[in-house]
Amino acid sequence: MKAVLFDFDGTIADTIPAITEGVNLAMVELGLPTHTERDVLRFINHGARELVRQALPERLRADAAFLEHALAVYNRAYGSVYLHTRVPYAGMGELISDLHRTLKIGVLSNKQDAFVRGLARQTLPAGSYDAAVGFEDGKPAKPDPYLSRKLAETLGVDPADCLMVGDSDVDIATARNAGMAHIGVSWGYRPAAFLRQAGAARVAATPAELAALIAEIRA
Repeated sequence: MKAVLFDFDGTIADTIPAITEGVNLAMVELGLPTHTERDVLRFINHGARELVRQALPERLRADAAFLEHALAVYNRAYGSVYLHTRVPYAGMGELISDLHRTLKIGVLSNKQDAFVRGLARQTLPAGSYDAAVGFEDGKPAKPDPYLSRKLAETLGVDPADCLMVGDSDVDIATARNAGMAHIGVSWGYRPAAFLRQAGAARVAATPAELAALIAEIRA
């Protein structure tokens, strides 16, 4: 193992409150019903376009022109509030800093690239990671291996020498598609049983357990 790639939402930090804020600002501007955090939790993991599509009333989801408009409204709205996610989960900043002493560290998300970079800078200790990448217009999102392979290349390591850490089935599939090892984390948005059913061979319930599993893999 030469690098660890961390998902952001639900792995490094709890972004649901800010995402919900962005979604609801967009829905109000569009004159549509708003959503609870529980609703938004069901909509995430597949990028902003799918998030917005799910947030629309069913009658509008197949309207491609309206979806593009709604996505633009959401991106503007979320761009005004995304930095309301100010801190990582307890222990994650310290864990990532510790791992960075001997490993390359990357942040990998289906969130828009500029937002991922801004959130990584805000929530993680300075100098604790090497690169952060997110969704690019016109390019495939996770679980397609495009982003994970791009990040591995940026870090100067082979995908086979990377470990993917994330809280969702999308992260597990991303690792599998890119030829990477993976560890699921259950402190985020999906429980351990769900992650195991999705194929996670290892699941950590706390950052301390994650550190121990990484050490076990490296031994």
